Formats: sequence, structure tokens, C-alpha cells
Amino acid sequence: MFTRSHLLSLATALVLAGSTWAQTQQPPPGQSGSTTGAPTGAPPTGAVDRSNPTGTSAIPQDQQMDTYSTDKSFVRNAAEVSAIQVHLGKIAADKASDSSVKELGKQMVEAHTQTGQQLKQAAAALNVDVPANPPKKAKKDEEKLAKLSGNDFDRAYAKMAADEQKQAAKEFEREAKDGQVQGVKDFAAKKLPAEQERQKHAEQLASTATGAKDQQK
Repeated sequence: MFTRSHLLSLATALVLAGSTWAQTQQPPPGQSGSTTGAPTGAPPTGAVDRSNPTGTSAIPQDQQMDTYSTDKSFVRNAAEVSAIQVHLGKIAADKASDSSVKELGKQMVEAHTQTGQQLKQAAAALNVDVPANPPKKAKKDEEKLAKLSGNDFDRAYAKMAADEQKQAAKEFEREAKDGQVQGVKDFAAKKLPAEQERQKHAEQLASTATGAKDQQK
């Protein structure tokens, strides 16, 4: 069930201290885990009070769930991208012939493994289903890469990594701007610069690999 206590835990747990999750804080003294009615000045039913993203008892539970659809979509989509990057990155780290492409694979595995773990905690709090196995797209891309080797493999992987990272950066940017659960929104805003930097790096490698291919023609 999508409860107020879940959101309180989420809002604190997603504020990171370095690369680790902060400990969930207890409600301030004098506040109980439930409310008896909307406080004075509360927004009308169905509206979002950004200073209180967990909502109040004046808002029906089904409307509360709809309110956080943006955050739930972010968690689901970002987790999928992270799973793909980890899956393909492991392949590139092992099979790439170019050292820079091999290193890119290692970086994607390390960064997105951490991000994926953090997103799973958010998914649990928001009651979002995040599959344990890599998405079908990861399997399809793996099949494509299995047929390639050498420079062809490097070019194909760099392009895949750049495309996926572009999608990741887009998801984090959208959540940082439009998110309703403050903890998730802050998490996305904090991670966004690193996601954008990885996108830039992957796109540069993909561009270099494509340029090298054109020169060979």
C-alpha cells in the first residue's frame, strides 16, 4: 500500500551522503504518523503542496498515487536504463578491443550498479515493480554485439551506450524539474550532472568510432 510512512521514509532515504544512503529520520517531536484533517492553508483536494509532498489526509489515497506518477515513472524508466547499461557494460569491459571503449564499459557498470541499487530502494517505497532480470532490450543488444568483434564491436557498443545514457540523462532531468516526492527529486538533481557527463563522454567515443569507420572507406 502507498502510505504516508512510505513517503516519509523515501524522502529521507533518497538524500545521499556521498555514495551512500542517509539513514531514515524519525518524525519531529510532536508530530504523529497520521493526521486528523488538512492543516490551515492546505491546498484544495487533488492539489500538490510542494512544501508537503507526502500529502495530507484530505487528499484521497487514489489521488495521492496519481500525484506521484511522475516519480514512479522516473524510478521505473531510470532503473531499466541502468540495468541495460550494466548488462552491456560488462560485455564491453570483457570484449572491447579499444582501451577507451573497454574503460567506458567498466565505468557504466560501476556507476549504474550503484544507481540501480538506489533506485530499487525508491521502487520499494513507491510500490513500483522493478524486474530483477535485465530488460528484453538488453538481451537484443547483446545478441547484436555477439555477432561483432574488433572495431565493429567497439563502434556498436559505444553507440548503444551513448543512446542509453542520453535517455538516462533525460529521465534524471525531467524528475529534477517535475518530481513531486522531494527526496526523489533531490536525488535526481544531485545525480544529473554525472549522468550528463557520462552522456557526453559516451557520445564523444561513439562519434570518434564512427569517424574512424568513415576514414577507412
